[in-house]
Parts: sequence; C-alpha cells; structure tokens
Amino acid sequence: MDIFNAPYLVPANTCLALFSVLYLLLRKETFFRLNRMYLLSSMLVSFTIPLIHATWVSGLSITRQVTQNIYLPAVTINGKIEGSGMHVSPMQFLTWVYITGVIFMTAKLTVKLVAVSRFIGNDESAMSYSFFKKIHIGQGNLPEGLVYAHEKTHADQWHSADVLLAELLVAFNWFNPAAYFIRRELKNVHEFIADAEAIKAAGEQREYVMLLVSQTFETPIHELVNTFFNASLLKQRIMMIQKNRSQKKALLRYGFFIPLLAAAAILSSAAANPFAKAGNENVTLKPQQKDNKVFSVVEQPPQFPGGTNEFMKFIGKNVHYPAVMREKNIQGKVLISFIVEKDGTLDDLKIVKDIGYGAGKEALRVISMSPKWEPGVQNGHKVRVAYTVPITFALQKAK
Repeated sequence: MDIFNAPYLVPANTCLALFSVLYLLLRKETFFRLNRMYLLSSMLVSFTIPLIHATWVSGLSITRQVTQNIYLPAVTINGKIEGSGMHVSPMQFLTWVYITGVIFMTAKLTVKLVAVSRFIGNDESAMSYSFFKKIHIGQGNLPEGLVYAHEKTHADQWHSADVLLAELLVAFNWFNPAAYFIRRELKNVHEFIADAEAIKAAGEQREYVMLLVSQTFETPIHELVNTFFNASLLKQRIMMIQKNRSQKKALLRYGFFIPLLAAAAILSSAAANPFAKAGNENVTLKPQQKDNKVFSVVEQPPQFPGGTNEFMKFIGKNVHYPAVMREKNIQGKVLISFIVEKDGTLDDLKIVKDIGYGAGKEALRVISMSPKWEPGVQNGHKVRVAYTVPITFALQKAK
C-alpha cells in the first residue's frame, strides 16, 4: 500500500493548495456568494481532476509535451533478510501515519456530531444558532428580529452542509494546511453572507453592528453549528459590513480560476490514469510528420510477447536483488525508461530514478535482455512508443 506515491492523493492536494493560493486574491472582495461557490468548487474540483483522463485532452499538443511516456505496472523484486525484526520502508511508515491520522480525525468528527445532536436538543440555550434547517433563537432576542434573519440565511442556504463537507476534507487531508484554510474561510464567508442578508432586512448597518458588539463574549461556540456571535470573527465581520462594495472589474480576478483549472486538467490527463489498466489509453492523433517521432499514446500499444503480465514475470524472474542492498537493508523504487522501436527492439534505455547500490544497473541489464516486442501502431503505421517501468526492491524477513 503506497498512498503517497499513488497518482491521486498527491495531485488532488496539490490542486487544493493552488486553488487556496488563488483565493488569497479573492477573500477581501465583497462578492460573498461567489467566494462561497469558489471555495466549494475548489474542494470538489481538486478531488475530481485526478480522476479525469480525457482522451481529447491527451491528444492536445501541449499534453503530449507533458506526457513523456506510458507507465507500465510496477514490478516488485523481493529479497530476504535474516533476523526477527520487521523492516518498514519510509513510504510504508508514511502510509500508516496517514491512515492513523484519518482514523483519528474521523473519530473526532464523529464525536463532534454526537455532541451537536445533544447540543441542539437543549431548547433553553441562551445562544442563537442554526444547524441545517433547525433555527434556535436565544433568550433575549426577538423571534423575528435581526438574529433570526441572520440564522435563517444559514438555514435557507444549507451552510451546515458546507461545514460538514469541509470537515470531511480536513479529516481525509489532515496533513494539508490548505484544507484547514478552506474550512476556515468557508465558515467566515458564511457569516459575511448571513450578515449581508440580515442588514437587508434591517435596512440599517449601525443597528446591526451595535447588536453584534452588544452580544456577550462568554457565549459558548460549537464548531459545527452556525452561531450568530463569534468573538474571534467579530472585527472582520464589522469590517466587511462597513466596507464599500467591490467594483465589478474585480470580478476579473475570478477568471484566473479557468486557466488554473485547465492546467490541472491537462496535467491530470497527461499523467497515468490511477483507475485504468496500462496501455488502454487510445486517442486518434494526426498522421506523424516525422519517421522518428516518439509517441506516448497510440491506437495499438506495443506488446511484450505474451502480454504485460509476461513482461512482469520476465522482469521478476531475471532481476536479482543486489547483495550490498541486502546487507545494508536498502529498499526502494527504480524507474527505467525505454522506447519500443518500429521493429520491436528496445532502444534509448535510461535510468530515470535510482536508489543506488547497483539497483538501477541491475534493472537496466535485465530490460536490455528483453526479446522483441510487437511494435505500436498509429493510423495504420508502425511507430516508436516510449515506456517507463517502475521496479520496486523490497526485503522480506527470512522464515
């Protein structure tokens, strides 16, 4: 299990971080509804983009420049070590740390939800709040007054659903500061939206601001409910209430979302699809202009004699675990790239990633022994196709 090396979690969180950086340019604008849409879209799009592997995007010239080759399935070379201790690779350690963090954060969220269910059952609470469609107006506030207008906005616009989505985002991406940033900013923009709607009902900013200031600072706040008063956000809410409305030309800043989204989609489609089998990417490309052009995706991919599984068996049978790596308890991954020529031979073999101690050289030696492949075909012509094969060296405790 190699979560951090999978083509999903890392690119998804990278997209989330990029969208968060862009939001720094937007957070001070008074287009509160648009900011809410942006934050929600950032969450949803970031974790959808890595699943996109559109063939029409793969066919773009810019995508073909990004895509250098096709990744074959990883091959694991097992070695044996003496001793009773169990070796855990750094990547395995990080994976279990991640899983432990998710379990902890999920349990924490469950506890919060249980606490909320008990909290909203107390109709005698002095605090005004809303949770989904439930609205509670604390003692001392008029049932149809400004506080009610504020909380009704939260309920009508389903702000609690946003909060739960943000909490899930943090639970499964607890290591990413961008997740916490988006959760905080989403809660803030909820308050700005509700304040704006309440002021419309009141027709007077000063009265509403005085109501905010007059609320007690001792009011307890629960993280999952939308409370009328939040001491930590008071200053920012008042500033946003009194701030001049953003000019329409500021809307142009939101346009940066489109090229950022396009770039993320292109990179995602250029990468290997984490949910598809190797060699399945098919796209109709323009007829080759040069005989020596190297393709990354073709109509009929090259095939090792017997298929991909036979190639993996060939690698596993012939690659030997270097003795020095066994002695030093070294594990890791090697990447070897090569080109399948028009006659099926392998050319331009390179060590893309090495862990040293002879691992890369050993992998290169075995792949260079490969028999001829069935060449790739594009538009009825045999073409050159680039491939990369990951080879993992892993030690096992001797029985």
